[in-house]
Amino acid sequence: MKNVGIIAPSGYIDEFEKLYEAQKLLSGFGISVKIFKSCSEKFRYMAGSDTSRLEDLHSAFLDPTIDTIICARGGYGALRLLDKIDYNIIKNNPKKFIGSSDITALLVSIYKKTGLVTYHAKMALNGLSKMGEREFLKYKNAIEQNFYTMPKFHCSERVWKQGGLYPGDGSILWGGNLATIVSLFGAPPESYIPNEDIVLFLEDINEPDYKIDRMLTQILRNKPLKERIKAVIFGEFISKGENGAQTSIGSDGFLNEILKEFTDALNVPYAFDMSITHGENNTVVPIGMKIL
Repeated sequence: MKNVGIIAPSGYIDEFEKLYEAQKLLSGFGISVKIFKSCSEKFRYMAGSDTSRLEDLHSAFLDPTIDTIICARGGYGALRLLDKIDYNIIKNNPKKFIGSSDITALLVSIYKKTGLVTYHAKMALNGLSKMGEREFLKYKNAIEQNFYTMPKFHCSERVWKQGGLYPGDGSILWGGNLATIVSLFGAPPESYIPNEDIVLFLEDINEPDYKIDRMLTQILRNKPLKERIKAVIFGEFISKGENGAQTSIGSDGFLNEILKEFTDALNVPYAFDMSITHGENNTVVPIGMKIL
């Protein structure tokens, strides 16, 4: 990570001081930073028109001086670009590509169309802008080394008897923001579902329990995706329970029941990693990394 491009494929930026803090952090480590024009544009709730945001995405991959692309923020807008992207540009000019939340749509689509490992990780505005030296070096190393520590898996008695405590060799890490994953389901499965078996990781924020239930049920009804899932890692679900209170894994409410029903229906092992989150401690997860 020596030359970083910051683009805004989704929501517009209204806190420019955070963008400059991110630039300051990177520059402090001797990393050059190029901020693309979409970071200063606004169209409705997005960082410029589809044409402008797409042009920045292509330009960042085409720029021979850039080795790493970090998205500014999530929000909404990445889904609108998927059918307009020239994936040959990305395939022929591979770079580290980093984002989360709404950027999940780009992470999984780029991996599917090009085979390029992408990174579900902190972005510029609410990530890099708040990092200290130690956290940034850990973040940088994980991206450069394709590093993620697998959590401890659990399973039902039925899975245990079948000898399926761990996902098999050759599975890859795949997933991200649950609502964004489900938003892809209107497209042909071959446009986003990987060819390999997967360890599915999921997180979300501000979704009530019944919506999480609905979205997980949609995954169960998506047969091509369901058949690929060999294990599940649940990140943090910062959600609203039935009484309107904030809940997450381990709290009262229906969420634990919903997640357990999901893995029981899949008949696969499951794990928890609260550092996959919309919160402060969002870790790096390489999408496409093989489980050894």
